[in-house]
Amino acid sequence: MFLGKKKYLLRNIKKNMKFFKKMDDHAYAGMVGAVVAVLVSIIVGILVYYKIAGSISPVGIPAAGLAAMGNVNTTANTVFTLSPIVAIVMIAGIILAIVSNFGKGNA
Repeated sequence: MFLGKKKYLLRNIKKNMKFFKKMDDHAYAGMVGAVVAVLVSIIVGILVYYKIAGSISPVGIPAAGLAAMGNVNTTANTVFTLSPIVAIVMIAGIILAIVSNFGKGNA
């Protein structure tokens, strides 16, 4: 009885492996879509932030508010400088995933 279940489980594992091999093209498309979404989010975030930050008038803002605004601008400059590096790392990950699949047979 156990041997029959083992054969059944192995057959299902093989079916699932074939299914996941077929999903490779969809997975690559999903990864490319994720990178595009990250890049669009970075661009929209930068545009919105600088549009809002540029429209704030410093007239009538207390000194503590100006100091906080300076800290926010410094942090935003750091984040927006590092965010393209995140996209580059994601693209490198996609390239490594594609290269690592070279040489694998499609059974």
